[in-house]
Amino acid sequence: MEAQLAKDVVPFNFLTPMRIIRDAILALGSPAPVLVSEGANTMDVGRSVLVQTEPRTRLDAGTWGTMGVGLGYCIAAAVANPERLVVAVEGDSGFGFSAMEVETLVRYKLPVVVIVFNNGGVYGGDRRSPEEVTGPFKDDPAPTSFVPGAAYHTLMEAFGGKGYLVGTPGELKSALLESFSARKPAVINVTIDPFAGAESGRMQHKN
Repeated sequence: MEAQLAKDVVPFNFLTPMRIIRDAILALGSPAPVLVSEGANTMDVGRSVLVQTEPRTRLDAGTWGTMGVGLGYCIAAAVANPERLVVAVEGDSGFGFSAMEVETLVRYKLPVVVIVFNNGGVYGGDRRSPEEVTGPFKDDPAPTSFVPGAAYHTLMEAFGGKGYLVGTPGELKSALLESFSARKPAVINVTIDPFAGAESGRMQHKN
């Protein structure tokens, strides 16, 4: 895994930005930030890559798909641990369940940085088969895909927080350095390859 993590893959896969985030978190030292993890591929990969150096500094959505807990976790962690930065690493689908809570982050001036892995849907972008793309329902969006290029960072900006749109290692490193130092509400919208992730259970065919 370290050999894969060492590569700078652009457009981003899951591993390249995870490595950059891991290194930025470790560089903060102590007190270590509270890490919130939520999503499908994003949470799964994050469990392997994002390490904790201090106890009680990870809040994970868990095994049974409890999407929507991420921003609530962030608010609670920031209030309970005012000395710690809170860093949420979210899939775009997981983020969508409670994204409006960014208003709460801004209203209470909480030191929370939300990093959204934007791959255009649950497990990725539009993965319909050629028959589905040209068939009688071709105008219907795939049930697991989102609007391509969704500007999640502007949601935070709408309430007065800081938004970043990144797609390269340099852009991500810069956004992490600035947002971690500011300790103010921020959303970093990380654009990754919509086909980088693995789909579990052929979700589209169950809808």
